Order: sequence, then structure tokens, then C-alpha cells
Amino acid sequence: MNAANFSVNDYVVYKGVGVCRVEAVENKTFDGSSYEDYLKLVPLSGASSSYFVPVGTAGARLRKPMTADEVNEAIDNSGETEISLTPNTKIRRSEIDTILREGDCTHIISLIKTIYTHTENCRSSGRKVLVSDENALRLAENMIYPEFSFVLGIDENEVAGYIGSRLAR
Repeated sequence: MNAANFSVNDYVVYKGVGVCRVEAVENKTFDGSSYEDYLKLVPLSGASSSYFVPVGTAGARLRKPMTADEVNEAIDNSGETEISLTPNTKIRRSEIDTILREGDCTHIISLIKTIYTHTENCRSSGRKVLVSDENALRLAENMIYPEFSFVLGIDENEVAGYIGSRLAR
């Protein structure tokens, strides 16, 4: 996707930041000598900050938000993806990092389900939960919940319940 597909007031997903609104296209310099056109992005989660993405590389860094149908399809397909948590914590972290880096919502939902179930099993049997698992769960949720909330028009706190009820069908 190239930057020509993004206009002022469009909503985009900026990896690592979440859903943003394109506020403006500005000709700026950050090195004091060369000027370039940048998309000014304002995150929905905190309008007090803004990000500048060069128009020339925007297509590689930004994407349009999913549609409600795509969100539901990702949730529905997550049941087909089996993720196991190896006891070897180094390998486990590497596998989780790969899933999160790839950013496939279906796999991230599967990961959330797997870690959540594992965490509940640990707690009910009196075992300790790995801090790295708790951190991975929070990171995974933060990667998809804001976009799902935006697309579905529900509060971010309702996303987990929405996913759970959809999976229970």
C-alpha cells in the first residue's frame, strides 16, 4: 500500500502505536537541511502525542484498520491455530516474540487464549505464573484490543468478552 492511499482524517494502524488519525501532511525537516513530506499521526489512545511518518515509507509502516468482518474472521479462525507453550523458557519467549513480531491477528488471538488458559491452570493448581507470560499476554492484548475496539465500536474493556463469546459459539 502506498502513502497516496492515506488522506487527512483517515484512520490507520501504526505498528507499535495502534490506531491513529492522519491529522495532516506536513513538509518538515528533522536534520535541519533536507525537507520531506510527513504524515502527522495522532493516536486515538492519547491525542497529546503525535508521530511523523515519511510519506515515502508510509506504505510499509501503516495499514488501514481491519473491517468488522475481518476481525470476526480472525477470531473465528483462531480456533484452528494450536499454540503450545514449551517448558523451555528461552525457546518459549522466542516463539512468542515471533508470533507478536509477525502481527497476524489470528495467531495473536490464539496466543492470548493459550497464555490465558495456561495462567488460569497455574493459578488453580498453586503454581507460579511466569512474569514473561504475563508480559506477553499484556503485549498481545495491547496489540489487537485497541484496533478491535475501534473497528467494532465497543469499549476496549469489552473486547476480551466479545472474543470469548464469539469463540463460545
